[in-house]
Amino acid sequence: MFRDTLPIALSIVVVILFSTVTLGDVTGNFDIQIDMLPEGTQTEAVKFHFDIKSNLGLNITLSGLIFGVDLGFGITGLEFAVISLDTRLGILFILDEFVFATPFGCDLFPVGVSNTSGGISGQCPGTSVTSLGDADGDGVPDNAIGFVKKRLSMNMTLFGADITSLVLFEDVDFPDIQGLSNGVLTHEPDHFNGVLYNTVDLNGIVDDQTPTFGFGNVLSVTGQTVSGITVTNIVSLCASGQNFLKNRSFEWEVNKTCTSQFGQNTTAIENGAKTPLFFEQETLQVSGIEFGGISSNAAVTFVPLEPIRFVASFAFNIADLASVSTLLSSDNITNFALSNMTTTITSGNLNLVLSDNDIDFQIDAATATLSLVLNPNQNPADLDITLNSDGDGLSSASFGFGFTRGILKLDATSTLSDTNNSGELNWTQTLLSLTATYDTNVSFSASSDFSPNGLGQTSMQLGIVF
Repeated sequence: MFRDTLPIALSIVVVILFSTVTLGDVTGNFDIQIDMLPEGTQTEAVKFHFDIKSNLGLNITLSGLIFGVDLGFGITGLEFAVISLDTRLGILFILDEFVFATPFGCDLFPVGVSNTSGGISGQCPGTSVTSLGDADGDGVPDNAIGFVKKRLSMNMTLFGADITSLVLFEDVDFPDIQGLSNGVLTHEPDHFNGVLYNTVDLNGIVDDQTPTFGFGNVLSVTGQTVSGITVTNIVSLCASGQNFLKNRSFEWEVNKTCTSQFGQNTTAIENGAKTPLFFEQETLQVSGIEFGGISSNAAVTFVPLEPIRFVASFAFNIADLASVSTLLSSDNITNFALSNMTTTITSGNLNLVLSDNDIDFQIDAATATLSLVLNPNQNPADLDITLNSDGDGLSSASFGFGFTRGILKLDATSTLSDTNNSGELNWTQTLLSLTATYDTNVSFSASSDFSPNGLGQTSMQLGIVF
């Protein structure tokens, strides 16, 4: 159904580009990245896995309209395309986005597993990523690209309040290759390991290999009191978390319950089943509260059938010698129980972070960072030393060294960790990176990481802004 939509949309953008280049302002960027991963490290000469990625972004401004296109290419071809229109109508700002992408699977996820991370942190490594698109339904992958979502954001300022409405129309079954983010699952993944995904047809059944579309909405209102306190209220219907594509992510994703499968399929509703609209969550944020030299912020999140979540922060200075900030959080404020407290103390070049993970007023983890500038008057260099400890003692240490000479910037960071809980720190990784920037419009970077097993991944990236 949506197979021909992307070529038509891209054709329109290209026509607009070439027909208005003399009348409108054209800006953009182009990046190309090459990742190399050795097959093994037993010998000096080995084969490498290559992953070449490029990204082209264009913005065409004409008579107050901004036409945008964000294209991502890889070895399999076109991986994603985001086509946007940004404009202003009176007091109303509108951003309309159409998102297309190629479905990919990850060989590291268990077969048939859905809605689980599989224990993977971040995006699945490229050597385990395979194309799953099947546009003609012949059971053979053909690198097909499909329609994934439409995002319509409308913003206006009315009577001093900033009002934003984000409307989402999204394929809730589209497979992703994203696992945990900082140890937490922040989205609702659909992992397909070798199972082809039909990008052409659609149905009303969730968690299968055919697109199923749902609807969501996020309404945000922000304003300030006469004393300067900022209050924000965010209400989401059928939307939460994040949504991931290969090399792209978006705030908010549609809940699978908000599809036609769970609608009322009766003759009383025109054309049969409709998507329901459910209250997902509400967040109330208050920031900029000042009293007695202490500044504080707070946020409360309400989710149906779940305990009320609460986060508050407090910051103050101690006689201009140090700044102190404390973050308190609770996963069940209904029972007046705090779950975590983190205190950060900064004094000059020293930064200390103390964590109490169970509110027993004992330090469960601590991080100390010392940042120094060596030889500041001539050929300065940066030195960063970070020590991490847990309840069993020192758990890791990292040493970073970097300097800038003209357009070149070199950084080297080595990490030592107690990997087997023996009480001894052993070298685990060294990361080397080189960055060159010319006139802020052209940049080049290269990085390599080394471990006791040998060379890890090496990356090179070239970027141009025009």
